[in-house]
Amino acid sequence: MRLIESHLDKLKELLNKMVYVSEGDMVLAEHTNTFIEFTKTSFDALKILYNNYLYKTEKKINIVEFYIQVSESRLKMLSEVKYGDVVATKDHNILIDVLKAIQVCLVLIGGLPYP
Repeated sequence: MRLIESHLDKLKELLNKMVYVSEGDMVLAEHTNTFIEFTKTSFDALKILYNNYLYKTEKKINIVEFYIQVSESRLKMLSEVKYGDVVATKDHNILIDVLKAIQVCLVLIGGLPYP
């Protein structure tokens, strides 16, 4: 369980580093890299949670395994950016697609959260 706690600590740290950027603001490489790192750490945490679920229940969830495979291949297409790099719409969409897949997987693994 210690492994997932370190991921959660890292996610909290990354959330605290994020800043809201509105139209007209300069988007720095650090902003994008923090978002990429957050998404990759979230994905790693999902894999740990799913492995724990499999260990405890011995029940596979095919759609979760599909989303994990797809997300893993999509995340491999991303890399850190540096000053002057162009962040394309497709790069942003990859991050959002993976985060949506993580959300669906968490609901399938743990059920809907209480209101």
